[in-house]
Amino acid sequence: MIKDSKDVPFYKQLKSYFIEQIENGDLTSGDKIPSERELAEIFNISRMTARHAVSLLEREGFVERIVGSGTFISNKRFEIDFITFDSFTNSLLNKGLTPTTKMLSVNKQKPKALIAKALGISSDEDIIFIKRLRLADGIPISVQSSHIPYKYCQGIEEFLEDNVSLYNILEQHYDIKLVKTQQYMRVLLTNEEESKLLRIGNESPCIFLEETTSDSLGRIVDFSKITTRSDIINYYSEIKR
Repeated sequence: MIKDSKDVPFYKQLKSYFIEQIENGDLTSGDKIPSERELAEIFNISRMTARHAVSLLEREGFVERIVGSGTFISNKRFEIDFITFDSFTNSLLNKGLTPTTKMLSVNKQKPKALIAKALGISSDEDIIFIKRLRLADGIPISVQSSHIPYKYCQGIEEFLEDNVSLYNILEQHYDIKLVKTQQYMRVLLTNEEESKLLRIGNESPCIFLEETTSDSLGRIVDFSKITTRSDIINYYSEIKR
């Protein structure tokens, strides 16, 4: 399988081999793969080359390392509709997944200039800053920071806790119905805090979303920044003509 080729490095060949085995169904979720030492012996390559290939597979979500047990095929991915406007909770429930949310921090503060501009308010006005960790079936998938003008939701702190929908709180307690969102997507590398929360390597490539959400009165109610794991999340859309 491993060929001495100047065009395709050994580690890329080994990575492609495992992806092909997964796509063909020869390897499925939960199967254990050989150790780096065993891979080096089987394919007559260096352990460093084997380690590089496995690390890439891990970063892309194809395998999972379990300390003391070995490396196993994971290939567990979640799909989220990029077009349909819905809450995180409903999006996962519609996929048969169990969504959970961990509240990381809640603070009333003055917004930075760019945040104030995105919300269409003055930098002198208060906002509520909400940072949450999102999980699907117990697996951390994204870190979300929300910025909401405090004048629309005074006292919201008392309602915010783990596993409570922010959209539901806004609608039930403040009669705010969110109806429209604008999303901008790009790729970035995680910082140390995000990597730890998402249980991935530092500076891992992730999908970064900026969302501006408006209510039925046309007011900008929420400006969010969302860092999502790209190794296990697939954003998709279905467009009819």
